[in-house]
This record gives sequence, structure tokens and C-alpha cells, in this order.
Amino acid sequence: MIAIIPAKLNSSRLKEKNIKIFNNKPLIYFTIRSALKSKLIKRVIVSTDSKKIAKIAKKFGAEVPFLRPKKLTRANVSLQEVCKNMIKYLEKNEKIKADSLI
Repeated sequence: MIAIIPAKLNSSRLKEKNIKIFNNKPLIYFTIRSALKSKLIKRVIVSTDSKKIAKIAKKFGAEVPFLRPKKLTRANVSLQEVCKNMIKYLEKNEKIKADSLI
């Protein structure tokens, strides 16, 4: 199973929420940590448009194979579109057929 964590830089409600500090860690750390602890998840991949978030995600053990295209960061873009983008990347560039996502 592959975990895809969507984390764009600017949320419509709270700017840079994914890297806001809580208990001395950026918020995205807690999601990455939980996914990495799962025995069912084999890969943890962050989909982001931010080099800053990518760097933080990698520091805590997640993969960030590419930066998300700007067209997939608008407020009206669905999580399904973001996941499809990642699946297409994995199929094309890594020849991986994702059968289970979370």
C-alpha cells in the first residue's frame, strides 16, 4: 500500500499550515510519522508544490519524487485529481502499478 500525503504550501484557510510548528515539529511530521509506523504502508509519498515542504518531508522519511504542478494547487482541485497525478507519475516513471492507496 502507498500513502499519498497532499501538502500544498498555501491552504485557503491557513497559510503554510503544513509547516506550522506544533510541539516543536512541523504539522506534516505527525502525518508522515503515523504513515511510516503502519505495517501496511510500504511507501509514504508527499505531493507538494513547495520545495520547503519537500525538504521537511524528506527529512522525516517521506518521499517527494517531484513538485506538484501549479494547476493542481488551486482551491477547487480535488484530492482525487492529486492522487491521479501521483499514480500517473509512478506508472510512467517507476513502472509501478499502485493497487492500494491511502
